[in-house]
Amino acid sequence: MKIAVTSVGSEGDVRPYIALAAGLRKAGHDAFLVAARRYQGRAEGAKVPFRDSGQPWNEDDYRTVMRSVLAERSFLKQGSLLMAAAQRELLAAVPGVIEATRDVDLVVHHAADVTGFAASLVHQKPRVTGTLMTDFLPGTLAASFMRFGARFMDRIFNPILAKAGLGPRRGIALELNESPLLNLVAVSRHIAPERASWKGRWVVTGYWFLDEAEVPPDAELDEFVRERKPVVITFGSMPALSARQLTDTIVDAVSRCGVPAIVQSGIATLGDDHPLPKDVRWVRYVPHGWLLRRAAGIVHHGGAGTCAAALRAGIPQAIVWHLGDQKTWGKAMLRLGVGVPPIFHRHWSREWLTNALQRLQSDEKLRERSHALRDQIAPEDGVARAVEAIDRIPR
Repeated sequence: MKIAVTSVGSEGDVRPYIALAAGLRKAGHDAFLVAARRYQGRAEGAKVPFRDSGQPWNEDDYRTVMRSVLAERSFLKQGSLLMAAAQRELLAAVPGVIEATRDVDLVVHHAADVTGFAASLVHQKPRVTGTLMTDFLPGTLAASFMRFGARFMDRIFNPILAKAGLGPRRGIALELNESPLLNLVAVSRHIAPERASWKGRWVVTGYWFLDEAEVPPDAELDEFVRERKPVVITFGSMPALSARQLTDTIVDAVSRCGVPAIVQSGIATLGDDHPLPKDVRWVRYVPHGWLLRRAAGIVHHGGAGTCAAALRAGIPQAIVWHLGDQKTWGKAMLRLGVGVPPIFHRHWSREWLTNALQRLQSDEKLRERSHALRDQIAPEDGVARAVEAIDRIPR
């Protein structure tokens, strides 16, 4: 089959879909990725053909928008700002996605990607959803609340459908999130077990990991992690309201407890032009597959992809959540026994971070449970199971 795999969002939202497209190609399908141009190199590195969605990306603009979202204390206003920004980007992507999917047999889209959904309607092609979240799975409390919010989301999504030449619809968020054909949940069954009521329409496949070459980023960093396992500190796609203040907090906490740390700059620009003590290393991008297996633990924002990478590496986690499903993941890691109590980004402090760093390094129960869960997840091949489920679709 010729299959378009579409996704929107941050690195953590797109990487799994590159892995899925690569798995589909390995199984003999003519699969390709449709996404923002910034992911072209990542896709081509995985030998996945790439089609530019036309979704704009400017890191400075993104940082400005997200800072305004995070600075807003009202969660309702946060959501409005976030949705307005997302709508602008999705509107710009519609023509590119429609064109890229014109002659496909199947569209596999991120459950939040309304452009992939619109393309399947325009071309009258079957579609499959993929989700990295557990919040809105059938039978969950959040899924029930989602029905109440669907009318608000229609105001966001209908202009996008209109740009694709489609008429207005009701309950788009509900329809977008669930294909009548097949819905793939890219999470381990040890984290989100399948329910009998799903009757094969929702399949928990396991994580979709995109592996990269096991090459040390540089000799100095390789030596640093060999001397003593560090804690990794990264906030991924979340910017800092004050990068200097956040870096100061990190440096102070690391110095207090004597724990070696690797700080990933990320969108937050942590550590930029900032003197760091000898026990702290600042890096830009280092593949999590290489880095986390050499770490003692990780402090992060609670993104689904980072949680998955830490679970696979078998290391304990401390989550500083910002928005969206990050709070859910923080609570999940605590419930699973692999994380310390999560904290909202506005409330964290040197004292919280110092205590978290010490626990990540020395709490044997956290370490044992992290190792046990790693060993349960290791045999799973989420991509292969997802491909098998797609291959079972009647043609």
